[in-house]
This record gives sequence, C-alpha cells and structure tokens, in this order.
Amino acid sequence: MLLALSVKNYALIEDLTIDFTSGFTVITGETGSGKSILIKSIELLAGARADLSCIRSGCSVCTITASFEYKNSKIADFLDNFSISVEDNNTILIRRTIENTGRSRAFINDSQINISVLATLGELLIDFQAQYEKHSLLSLNSQLEILDNGIENISPLLEESSALYTRIKILKSKLETLSLSDVERERKVDLYSFQVKEIEDAELKIGEDEKLETDIPKLKNAEKISALLQEIISILYSSENAILGSILKTKKNIEIVNSYGADASEAVSLIEQAYYHAEEAYREIEGILSKIRLNPAELNAFLERREIIKKLKSKYGDSIKSIIEYKNKIVSELNSFSDCKDESEKLKKELESETKRLSEICRIISGKRQKAAQIFAKSVREKLFDLEIKNVVFEVKFDRKELSANGYDSIEFMFCANAGEKILPLKNTASGGELSRVLLAIELSSKIRNDCTAIFDEIDTGTSGKTGEKIGEKLAELAKRKQVFSITHLAQVVAFAKMHVKIYKEIENSRTYTKAKMLTETEHIEEIARMISGEKITKAALKHARHLVIASRDKILP
Repeated sequence: MLLALSVKNYALIEDLTIDFTSGFTVITGETGSGKSILIKSIELLAGARADLSCIRSGCSVCTITASFEYKNSKIADFLDNFSISVEDNNTILIRRTIENTGRSRAFINDSQINISVLATLGELLIDFQAQYEKHSLLSLNSQLEILDNGIENISPLLEESSALYTRIKILKSKLETLSLSDVERERKVDLYSFQVKEIEDAELKIGEDEKLETDIPKLKNAEKISALLQEIISILYSSENAILGSILKTKKNIEIVNSYGADASEAVSLIEQAYYHAEEAYREIEGILSKIRLNPAELNAFLERREIIKKLKSKYGDSIKSIIEYKNKIVSELNSFSDCKDESEKLKKELESETKRLSEICRIISGKRQKAAQIFAKSVREKLFDLEIKNVVFEVKFDRKELSANGYDSIEFMFCANAGEKILPLKNTASGGELSRVLLAIELSSKIRNDCTAIFDEIDTGTSGKTGEKIGEKLAELAKRKQVFSITHLAQVVAFAKMHVKIYKEIENSRTYTKAKMLTETEHIEEIARMISGEKITKAALKHARHLVIASRDKILP
C-alpha cells in the first residue's frame, strides 16, 4: 500500500507531499491540471524510464520519494535477495532522483539499486491499468495463478505434482548418466581406476602436508642449526671465558664488596637471577641440540613426499581432504558402473511409474481447472455486463503442454467485446478504458488477495453516468481488498471514494505550479457538484451530489 508520496521539481510540481489511506482514492482536476504528472511520478518510482524534460524548468534535479507498506511474501523475498534491510513494520522507502546531466539514481531504504531492479519491485507494488503491456493480470503465469486460487483443495495436488516432477527430473538425470555408451563407460572405468590407484598408492594422511612444511626447513638447515647451538653452548658454558663462569666469579666479587660494609645485597640478588636464567638457557639449548638430526636421506624422502602431494593436489583437489573426497566419489561411480545394467532397468521402471502417476495427477488438476474456468469466466462476463460491456465474450482457453510441476495446462484469457467477432487473447484485443474494465472484472472475480496498489487511469473514458456509477461501485468493491486509485472525470465514480485528491494549477510570480489538496467531506461534495454543473455550483447540483454520496455508501456497506 502506498502510504505517502513526495514530489520535488517534477514538471509543474515544485514541492508536493500527499499522505494516503487504504481503500478507494480518486484523483480529479481540470484537463491539463497535472493529474497525469502525479501518476507519472509514481511510474518513475516503479522503474519507468526517465526523461530529462520532466525536470522543472530552472532546476538541476528532481526527486520523487514514496513509502510503501507491504504484506506480500514475494516482496519480503525480493528485499532479502538484494540484502536490503527493512524495519519491523514492513515499510520501505523508495527514492528516485533525475539530474539534468542525464544521471538517474534509485534507492530502497537508502540502498542504491539499479533501475531494472526497481522495475522488478515496482511490478510487485503497483499495477498500472494505464500500462497494459505491464499489467500483471496479462501474464500467463498470473492468469493460471488466478484460476488456481479459486479452486478448493488444489494445493495438495499441486504439491504432489511438484514433488513428482522433481523426482522424475532426478530419475532422468540418473538414467542419462547410466546411458553412456559402452566405449565411454570403459574409458571412464580406465580413467577412474587409474586415479583411484594413484591416490591410494600415495597413502595420504590428513595434516601430513602441513607437518612436512614444518619438518623440511629443520632438516634442510640441521647442520647450520647444530653449529650455532654448539657455539652458544661454548659461549655459555665450555669456553675459557664462558658466561656462566664469569657470572659466578662476578657474584663472588659482589659478595666480597658486600662483606666490606657496602650494601650490595640487591646486586647479589640480581646476579643470582642472571645466573639462573643463563643456566636455564644453556639447558634448553642442550635439549634442542640433542634433537637435531643430520639425515640427508630423510630430507630427500620428505622432499619427494611433498612433490607427490603437490602433484596430487594439482590434479584432484587443493587439500588432502578434497583429494580423498574425490577418490571416494569416483569409487562410488565405479561401483555404479559395475551395476549399470540392473540399475538402469530399475530406474526405467520407476520413471515409468512416476510419470504415469504425474500424468494422472495432472489429469485431475486439469479437470478441476476446466470446471473452475467456466465459473470464473461466467463471473467475469456478469461483471462486465454490469460495467456496460453488454455483448462480451470472455473465455479461458486451454492448451496442453508437457507434464510439469504445475500440471499440463497452458491457459490464457480470451476476450471479444462484440458478439460475432473473433475471440483473441486478452492482451491483443481490449484497449483503453475497455481493458481497464476487463481487468477490474477479472480482479473482482479472482479470489487472490494481495497488497499491490491498483491505479486506474481514466477507466471511465467514453462512458456515461450510468456506467460510471457501476465502475465506481466496482472500484469501491475492489478497494475492500486492496488500495485503489482512479483518475476520473465522472461524478458518479468520485461519489464512491473514501479519499478525494484534487489537482489544480496556480500561477505565482508568472510561474505555473501544479498543487494537490485533500478534500474534506464538504469539499468532496462541492467538487462533485462542480463536476455536475460546471464552475458555478447550483443548489440542484449540490443536492444531486449529496444524493450520489449517500447512495454510494449504501451500496458499498459491508
């Protein structure tokens, strides 16, 4: 649902903000007042192509912002797929800017997105009855969804058909793998057997490559390490002027100084600590020296082992774990090759059984759809008759397609406004306000509930007051399910509105401004009267306007 709209520097609009409510909203105004500007600004928020001429004269950028509330899980999934954060109240803020440099940018909750992404979201948020080629009800998928939503107990059947279809695809894939030619199978057996032997002969152990990388440097530098350690031991202990001996001699001299009366006790303590630390270092170095091995043969073996592992990694995986996993996989495939013929026959029988079951489920689904289509088409025809399309032909055409997750039916809504003429797909026949009325009838006949805002641009074009009253009644009926907007010139349609927005122009300082006003109840009636009698409102027109409003409310009571 569209909650609020803000438009700045777009065409004749300088700065306009409107808060909307649920239910049925009408937008009225004189021809050229800017009603279409308001709708086009919403189209831009739904991903329509921007035109630099839309920027208000003298301005460098125009900005259009709107907040939407949603309940549709498809919108939640869309936002999640693009990692767009949303507050707990399920509202989003869409912003579109168009600069006179030609740059156009779009944002959802301040996250910048591509215009194509915005257009995808726009189709979930708004249905523009003026943009017929984009209307969701003209897509074949939407038409099938509309039909299925009116069928009781079809969901379990569709779930079963989907599960069967998935299973059949898996079986076909397995059979395809098993249907390799004998030559190809033998080639794979030879290749996989060689690879398994090569990996098994290596007798790999998890973590041994990391241990080799630690041990090899020590073996390579064993001679240097040993020489350095021996030199350290000589300096610390065994040389003529070894550090440990020098420290002991120093300690004795400090103790003599202390005995002569000079307080050198702290120095004695410190030199003792130095001796203990130096002695600990000596013991540690001795321990390291005892573990150093000068073993060229072992080093060569380690280097060769590392090369073997490196070669296997280049062929089968980037780690020992992945190499072993690959071996297990091809061992499994080798086993499957050995049982290939038996497995193939088993899979064929299962595939035949599952396909037969899916065909039966699809037959049941199709039967339910055929019955539902007759009821649905009759409902649409009745509503179109009410909307003054008297000789309408509306049917649901069924074609057979391959078995699929949702059955074998391909359906399309067919329409003809005049009896005796050729019936054609809806998207290729109806036009203008006629198509808007057909779409309205379809929505009213459908049991689908969604929070997609519907915008009808002059659905009453070319109709009379009697037809306008029927259109207003049907729009108000639809508005019980979803938010509905309608641009209209007919008082009979306006009378059914819950909210009335008047668009008008003003000239200030030699510049023209398009503005909008939310009408009060009194202003709403006065505007209806003006639409009936012209600029000068008569008492009779006011009386008629009140009658229209009261009568409309009686008709749309729950």
